[in-house]
Amino acid sequence: MQNILELGFAHGKSTLYMAAALDEIGRGSVITIDKQNAKERDPNIIALLENVGLKQYVDPIFANRSYTWELMKLIERNTHNNYCKPLFDFCFIDGGHTWDVTGFGFLLVEKLLMPNGWILFDDLAWTIESSARIPDARKEQIPEEERKTAQVGKAFSLLVKQHPNFHNFKDDGWWGWAQKKPFEEQSH
Repeated sequence: MQNILELGFAHGKSTLYMAAALDEIGRGSVITIDKQNAKERDPNIIALLENVGLKQYVDPIFANRSYTWELMKLIERNTHNNYCKPLFDFCFIDGGHTWDVTGFGFLLVEKLLMPNGWILFDDLAWTIESSARIPDARKEQIPEEERKTAQVGKAFSLLVKQHPNFHNFKDDGWWGWAQKKPFEEQSH
């Protein structure tokens, strides 16, 4: 895997692992997207990439609200004659964490993922209720059902596993893997 898309990078630790793997094989790139506030993290992704000398493999994008808008722009740039050319052979989704962002993000990624490419979801069991990072006052503004539901897990089970273009599912309760079928096996 050498054409990688990462959705949600926080400080950039997982990005560094992927960039190091690309450095090992001597080619490839990571496009990684997170919100603008990721710039304020200490350390942030740019500092980490510079410190380890892997900046040439990574293109960090800082989105205003969500990675879904940036995915739309990737699809738009790569659509010709009503067909979006797939760009990535691996996608790691570790951001958004809500039904709407994760679910819609997956549907957008499906257009950008090459046949036989893999997609990995982190945090299948994560809930808003269990998050130590979300202030209680903010949690109380979210309906209880949404707070207590593992929304990434719902997107994986209800969208990914039911999608006709995916197979080879692996789910350990926290990580969810799926492979896009070869082109000739996909429903068009």
